[in-house]
Amino acid sequence: MEKLIIDCDNTFGIEGCDIDDGLAIIYALASNKYDIIGITTTFGNSTIDTVYPNTLKFMKQIGRPEIPVLKGASSNAFDNQAAKFLADVAEQYKGQISVLATGSLTNLYHAYRIDGAFYENLKELSLMGGITEPLIINGKVLNELNFSCDYEASFNVLTYGKNIKIATGNNCLAALFTKASFDKLNSEGNAFLSWLYKEGQYWFKREKEVFKNEGIYKWDVYAAAVLINPDLFHDRLIAVAPDRDSLKTGFLLGEGEKRIVNLPEIKDPAVYIQHVYEAYKAFSFIE
Repeated sequence: MEKLIIDCDNTFGIEGCDIDDGLAIIYALASNKYDIIGITTTFGNSTIDTVYPNTLKFMKQIGRPEIPVLKGASSNAFDNQAAKFLADVAEQYKGQISVLATGSLTNLYHAYRIDGAFYENLKELSLMGGITEPLIINGKVLNELNFSCDYEASFNVLTYGKNIKIATGNNCLAALFTKASFDKLNSEGNAFLSWLYKEGQYWFKREKEVFKNEGIYKWDVYAAAVLINPDLFHDRLIAVAPDRDSLKTGFLLGEGEKRIVNLPEIKDPAVYIQHVYEAYKAFSFIE
């Protein structure tokens, strides 16, 4: 089985904070393709001091406390246990580790500072973040978060990283997970789905209040899916040119050196959405 590390800013269950990192973790765990050997925590949706204990709690809630959870850092690479874990494991399993990164890219940047061969040692990277045009939902602009919250780290990853797939905010807008479809999960008679439904309600409410949406976008699940089930997507190899200034807003088409990355697009949104729900149905936890 292939090996995966999830680097995330998981705030599932925290009022006012996104649930999509938690949904991506569940989706990845439901797959039989990857052995998740660790979860490293970073900032973005909230601070590391919030994300780290929340992720420990979350992994217990979903019945997976045995998976190591490592705390990241915002500034000191050599005092960052998450970055050290990333660098050490990539060195140990050269060419076998995929990384799914769904928050700031600080831990990856720090891993590179610890070991300059870090990106070379990885198999591939799947990132959630970045935009290629303004991100507009029902007439309201949504500012990019993941690449912009530590633009220096993002610049490093996009400059030196290898085999990069990016779930941009723009591409994620192709699949809206409606409140009605989420409500249907609660009728499945499954203890996990009932828990997921109950715990996720607040984010649907928030999206309706802020963006007038009758559903949510599962940003981080997109990045997980392009890694785990690439057949659901069309590869879109394009030349991006990020620079530090452009990345302050997460914009990938700046004035920097051009490089080719994959910005996969969903083949069939209805098929993709149903696939994600089937993954949730296949997941179970120990209460």
